[in-house]
Amino acid sequence: MSDTHSNALGWLLDEQLGSVEGVRYAVLMSGDGLLKARTKTIGQEDGEKLAALTASLRASGRAWDAFTGGQGVRQQLIESVERIGLTTAAGQNTMLSVVTTGPHADVGLISHHMALLVVRLGEQLGTTERRPPLHSDGGTTA
Repeated sequence: MSDTHSNALGWLLDEQLGSVEGVRYAVLMSGDGLLKARTKTIGQEDGEKLAALTASLRASGRAWDAFTGGQGVRQQLIESVERIGLTTAAGQNTMLSVVTTGPHADVGLISHHMALLVVRLGEQLGTTERRPPLHSDGGTTA
């Protein structure tokens, strides 16, 4: 699914998370922040922004995990005054991120539905990590 504008799995996010009380919107993205799918409650441009923001948070979470010896990040949570954001691993180099409708959303219920979706799709959600192309001399272009 290289065309992020097709939103081919958006229907599944809507089905599994769109009707869960407290979910404002959800996005599925690659580890480097490329949007793969989104619920119909968030537009393409905002979905791409959320995916990019989530990727930067993932990088911070991985650095924190490495520093503390946590053995891998399973889920991240951000709580602001009016929203809660949850991000979980959803296959190889893929993440699922949900933003709540308010600060009193049932995080346990939402996390449960996120986990069910990840299990339902399994490794089909995996994304290969992008690498810079190699020059003929073996060096990279980046």
